[in-house]
Amino acid sequence: MDTDGTRLSDWISELFEAGPQGLARFAATLDPRWIEAALDATGSASIRRRKLPAEQAVWLVIGMALFADRSIQSVVDHLSLLMPTAKSLSPSAIPQARYRLGPEPMKWLFQKVASAWSGEFADVYKGYSLHAVDGTCLRVQDSDANFERFGKPGGRGGKNDAGYPQARLVALLNIGSRLLEDVAFGAYTDAESTLAEKLWASVPDNSLTVLDRGFSRFATWSSLVDQERNKHLMVRLRKTAKYDELEELPDGSVLVELTPSQLARAADPQSAPIRGRIVAYQHPGGDPVKLFVSLVDAAQHPAAKLVALYHERWEVEVAFDELKTHMLQRKEALRSRKPDGVLQEIWGRLLTYNLVRREMALSALEHDVEPNRISFTSAMMWIRTVWLTSWRDAPGTIPKHLGNLRTSLNMLILPERRSERRYPRHVKIKMSNYKRNRGKRSIPKGNPPK
Repeated sequence: MDTDGTRLSDWISELFEAGPQGLARFAATLDPRWIEAALDATGSASIRRRKLPAEQAVWLVIGMALFADRSIQSVVDHLSLLMPTAKSLSPSAIPQARYRLGPEPMKWLFQKVASAWSGEFADVYKGYSLHAVDGTCLRVQDSDANFERFGKPGGRGGKNDAGYPQARLVALLNIGSRLLEDVAFGAYTDAESTLAEKLWASVPDNSLTVLDRGFSRFATWSSLVDQERNKHLMVRLRKTAKYDELEELPDGSVLVELTPSQLARAADPQSAPIRGRIVAYQHPGGDPVKLFVSLVDAAQHPAAKLVALYHERWEVEVAFDELKTHMLQRKEALRSRKPDGVLQEIWGRLLTYNLVRREMALSALEHDVEPNRISFTSAMMWIRTVWLTSWRDAPGTIPKHLGNLRTSLNMLILPERRSERRYPRHVKIKMSNYKRNRGKRSIPKGNPPK
């Protein structure tokens, strides 16, 4: 509650009435009460009336993600984020408002949205919701603070010699809708398998989670497989994986037991073998592949179907491309030069990605197509256009804008995928011959971040 007795919820209602109707455009999706709860839960609510209060700073962070090609000042101006009584705003007040807000409210909002929407558009295989986990890295601005917090990959000059610091991110994705269900991120030096441990509790019951061979720890597999809660795993095995063969099954798969190594037993003396099947296959011209899946009934889950399901894991790679390339408008790195700003920006980007993805899923539902048949780039640009132009219209026209958006998205439906196409990977980036410009950084070369 503010000092004049006004509740924060009243403030937010005022903001939606007085601000650009583009904010109300998303209000049907992002409940204003969630913003109030996020600010209250994280102690970030504005105590006194400011020209750019915390509630508007939330929308500023969302706008920064949606309009990566605009300056922060332009985002404030175009979205009319100032309070109605404010005639002007000094440029320094914008970053001050961002850092007063901090990353925690954006994290809270993302987790609220992910929890509320994760099961809305679930892709189901014989009663199992389908999920994928994988990791990626996001470039951040090359400042001393970001380097100390996140670290860099190696380069021509050795350790920490890359052009930009990078934050490592691991995501749990709903394969059917491509909505992000949970995310963990940290420094570049943090292992994907370590970050992923924070995600396992978010995997729902009655589910099948697909992993790449990078997640090869027995503890990871043991955490994901729970027969009582009907939680199952499918993972590509490394060539060195050890298992005991029990029985060859009619579909060509083999019933096996994965046994914990000595290191796994030392870390967890209660480790027990995991029973499942090995499904072996080889695409023409490709290497032999072995999948381990904890679904043991070969009649219900034939090997050929499981091979097709495994390749749905690539949906998480597509999501990373949308986050890093299309939303970032092909810019080299995120905006923020301070670690707290980086964290806030990442949570805001993940939240905005889910807002766009949910709108696409609703549109796909109306047109009776799969959500991955809607063009992410075109949908995001359409939403940007609506947000920039709808502030001129009366509030009562917003439902019409929403309906027009979903109706018009039939123009954005992509053709069906030709999954039989195969393209080998190539590296086409030529390294520069110019000497690196490291500014005035005093951190010794090769010194790893703390």
